[in-house]
Amino acid sequence: MTGKFSRGLLGCAAIAAAAVTLTACGDSSTANSPLDQDVTTTMISGSAPESGETSVPPSEAAASSSAVEAASKATSTLPATKPETPSGGGQPNSAKLSEKDKNYLAALKRDDVAFLGDEDGNAALTWGHYVCDAKGKKTDPAMVKIYVSAGLGPSVKSENEAGAKADKLIAAAEKNLC
Repeated sequence: MTGKFSRGLLGCAAIAAAAVTLTACGDSSTANSPLDQDVTTTMISGSAPESGETSVPPSEAAASSSAVEAASKATSTLPATKPETPSGGGQPNSAKLSEKDKNYLAALKRDDVAFLGDEDGNAALTWGHYVCDAKGKKTDPAMVKIYVSAGLGPSVKSENEAGAKADKLIAAAEKNLC
């Protein structure tokens, strides 16, 4: 008898919980309520107000027309200055490069290893120093090769080419930088 009573009580509790849940979900009064606040709009066009609207004071109209004029000039003219280019013609600044860096970059150039868009050699130097840091931390060489291959990925046509160039970069870094 106690088992039947427990099951009946459990069933009633489940029905009551479902009823409470459905009642709470049905309350959408906040989604359908009208706006309680006034909506303010601003006229942006340069046309004169229509007969039913109030006119803008002359000082605000002058400020508005000068702002529109300045905005149209800003979008139609080019900047007054050109971006500066490095004095080395896109090459790394030789005053900042150590002899090891220069030897490493020369080895990469000799081995035809280049990163896409790396005219100044910064990406190549970053990857070379990564190889040296990873070697110092005793990182698995296969993991280093995977990362370097991924870095070279956009500038090569196949995975095999990326692997071959990664081997050359790693060898050049270990020989010249580390």
